[in-house]
Amino acid sequence: MIWDTLAPPWQAALEMAWEAYCAGTIPIGAAIADGYGNVAARGRNRILDTSAPDQQIYGDMLAHAEINALFSLKLDQESRHGATLYTTMEPCPLCMGAVYMSSVRSLHFAARDPYAGSTNLLGTTPYLSRKPIKVGGPFNAALEIGLIAMMVEREIDLRGEQIVSSHFFDEFRETVPQAVELGIALFRGRELQIKRVENTGARDVVNWLIHQVQ
Repeated sequence: MIWDTLAPPWQAALEMAWEAYCAGTIPIGAAIADGYGNVAARGRNRILDTSAPDQQIYGDMLAHAEINALFSLKLDQESRHGATLYTTMEPCPLCMGAVYMSSVRSLHFAARDPYAGSTNLLGTTPYLSRKPIKVGGPFNAALEIGLIAMMVEREIDLRGEQIVSSHFFDEFRETVPQAVELGIALFRGRELQIKRVENTGARDVVNWLIHQVQ
């Protein structure tokens, strides 16, 4: 099972993504590890939430997982240089900017976001060029497909099934077509919704998603 092979920061980020799904918002989670690999902060998407822990934001389009993880980080600036942000989805322009401003110098994401992902902003301005951010992309194809499928399922649930034939998923279809089709199947079969109602844990959900891909 993939879960047992994942480092603690990845497990924490995935737990946050599943918590976000269960809360009814976009299923993206993030965690920050210090220079020793210990989880120092967590955050999740809360744009549709009505509450949040202290010093995190909610109920706003800026309430992204990476932003909330960075708000929760209690390391000094020097220690932040050795920290790494782990996120389940490639950061958008907002979150890439926040990483630069946070003093965190390393970023890993589990799934590409061909619609809003913005790691291509690295070094594109004089200011961004002065901060050496190291980025690592998807490390497991099946996990990437499963995470995108969960996001697709949630977007259909929020926006209606008509979104399936809109341009919204065009970039995803070009990059990871299997993920879009799986997401549609998950929505129609309601399996993830059932797991939410049954309070299934993140470990079992992630392992189950990987099984659907394989």
